[in-house]
Amino acid sequence: MCENQTVHEPSRSSRRGGDRRPELSLIIPAYNEQDRLTRGLERLQGAAADGAVDLEQTEVLWVDDGSSDATSAVAASLARELPRASVLRLEENLGKGAAVRAGVAAAMGRAVAFGDADMSIDPRALSPMLGVLRHADVAIGSRASAGRSITYASKLRTIGGRVFNRAVRVVSHLDVADTQCGLKAFTAPAAKLLFALGTIDRFAFDVEVLSRARRLGLEVAEVPVRWEEVAGSSIRPLRDPLSMLGDLLAARAQLKVPRPISGYTLETASSIEELSAQLGTLVGSSNVVVGATSSGTIVLLPFAHGPLEAERNAHLRAGLVSPSVRARYFSPRDLAKLAPIRLAHEVR
Repeated sequence: MCENQTVHEPSRSSRRGGDRRPELSLIIPAYNEQDRLTRGLERLQGAAADGAVDLEQTEVLWVDDGSSDATSAVAASLARELPRASVLRLEENLGKGAAVRAGVAAAMGRAVAFGDADMSIDPRALSPMLGVLRHADVAIGSRASAGRSITYASKLRTIGGRVFNRAVRVVSHLDVADTQCGLKAFTAPAAKLLFALGTIDRFAFDVEVLSRARRLGLEVAEVPVRWEEVAGSSIRPLRDPLSMLGDLLAARAQLKVPRPISGYTLETASSIEELSAQLGTLVGSSNVVVGATSSGTIVLLPFAHGPLEAERNAHLRAGLVSPSVRARYFSPRDLAKLAPIRLAHEVR
């Protein structure tokens, strides 16, 4: 029996610049972060001043994960300083993974990234990450790669982080040097697909996302970053790593199964990039994922359920002219059987 995985509809205040689709959506999950958001924006604006981030082409999405302080109000005030910015608010505290998932579901960019509220990872790393996404599906910041820079404020957190990272690699079988770095980027199709399959709501969510990327045969690249620990983090160095490992073990045992994704299989003479562009005009570019497998082409509608699924399917059927179109639902196991999947790339 499949347990429904719901993305809770957040309340949203927004201020978007123009109708042109942004090149990047930057998601910033925040829980009781009223005192750290301003510093994070200052670091982002500093990266923009150095030419590493184009804020005119970046959609910034703060996701307030049911904070009990003034996080939403502070984020809304900061949003007025940016050409493209939105504040999404979850009514209750669901966890960082759930907050990022809600942001990914709402994101409109050709690429999607998420970072911490205080931007402890230097946001200048977004530039090389976007460069990597021209050929990879996922780019993850790494504090363990050559060229990285780390400034620790807590020795306990340093030791805990290293021990946890080793344990994660054992449990998940991931060949990634730094699974927990707070800055990761994806092509939009990869982000929509991977997060729609997510089941972990709290801190171990990104390990699950990376594990699914590997199972689907997506390309994951590591990018060295500069990281500086900032006082006031909500991470508890001893308790949270144990909770994260529990989440990973539960995910590995498939105690919680994501809702299958609606979609189609078909044969077509068009490239997946051409088909993605064609269908994107019908459904909305950020809401359809097109991929090539050894069995043919697949078209997926992540985050579409109920009336929204019916509406998007109606639009899609108008554009799918192949005689071999077959509607179906795709579970994580179904998709893994089709691996490696090559997704259409939209990053320029």
